[in-house]
Amino acid sequence: MVEQQQEKARIQKLRKGLGMLSKMFDNVLTVTAYLSGFIIVLMMLSISYEVVMRYFFTAPTIWVIDFSGYMQHALVLLGAAWVLKNKGHAKIDVLLNRFTGKKRTILSIVISCIGLVACAIFFWKGLEATVAAHQRGDFLYREVEVPSALLLAFFPLGLFLLCIQWAREIYNHWRTL
Repeated sequence: MVEQQQEKARIQKLRKGLGMLSKMFDNVLTVTAYLSGFIIVLMMLSISYEVVMRYFFTAPTIWVIDFSGYMQHALVLLGAAWVLKNKGHAKIDVLLNRFTGKKRTILSIVISCIGLVACAIFFWKGLEATVAAHQRGDFLYREVEVPSALLLAFFPLGLFLLCIQWAREIYNHWRTL
């Protein structure tokens, strides 16, 4: 009897801890989502600046095109996990809609596992590439020199967040079985 109470207390403490971690991760995703939105505003402003400089002052910039590409890269990777959490991602659910109940949940778990594995592989490869670029001191030589590792770092960061969110998706589906 005492052992059962201790086990219940331990499980309750574990659930409370997981709930706190989940809220913290939700806050991280909110920050990355706002950061993605801020990057979109920066892109808009920089492209508008480029248009004004090019067409009104005949003095185009040398950096806007490159940095717009870098910003697109960053905003997609930073915002992807938040989009997944909020079910805003594009998905083809033709197969999923053919099932109901437990079968649909199991298929959702399988799909989430595939997403997790794919993101984990890309995370690992992105981390390897980022570390290698940093160790070599690589730069991207375009109109403005930028350390390659700085740009590559968005891959492992974004994919790590996606891995955690896919794991949460699996957990949430599993709980409904």
